[in-house]
Amino acid sequence: MARAAPSEAQLRRELVGVCLRLDERDLIGAGEGNVSCRLGEDRLLVTPAGTSKGSLRPADLVVVDGASGKVRRGGRASSELRMHLAVYASRPDVQAVVHAHPITAIALTVAGLPTPNDLVPEASVVLGEVAVARFATPGTDEIPRAISPLLARHDVLLLERHGALALGRTLQEALDRMETLERVARIAALARLLGRAEPLGAEAIGKVLAAAGVARR
Repeated sequence: MARAAPSEAQLRRELVGVCLRLDERDLIGAGEGNVSCRLGEDRLLVTPAGTSKGSLRPADLVVVDGASGKVRRGGRASSELRMHLAVYASRPDVQAVVHAHPITAIALTVAGLPTPNDLVPEASVVLGEVAVARFATPGTDEIPRAISPLLARHDVLLLERHGALALGRTLQEALDRMETLERVARIAALARLLGRAEPLGAEAIGKVLAAAGVARR
């Protein structure tokens, strides 16, 4: 028997929980970041613009049209709504999107250092290959244009000098990817300070993925 889809009330509570977790883990601050999820076939549930995610309530979330982004219910949707719409249009399998500002991961892009791919098993299994989207002005159509070529093959993107984007089949999966990205970025930064940050070899990566039952995208 197929599991019943979560209700809107459940998704509202879960999305707020994700925002609180992002705030608690220092992955966002002040009014930063935005989160969304599909709400049926033609609607999205989105965080509101200019609101601290650490004090968000389920009733604060905004319902928008999944194609046009037009608000159906609630206040003003996140200024990065166009980025979320681009993800859902490109990836029918994605049910949730988390955008945050993980400090160490962003610092890697500022320093021009390689993405933290395949350094530890968690990077290969949870993140897959992390891509970097060129710098684009936040809140504009530049961001959808920058990320669109990368969406088909990547579940985690770094936005140069801006933040990160994690996609998931659930809100929890997208959150897990964001948390893992920052942890792996911290490992990469610390390893460089200690001497070097060499990725796992192809053979080791293959074994890790096979053991986890994960196919590389």
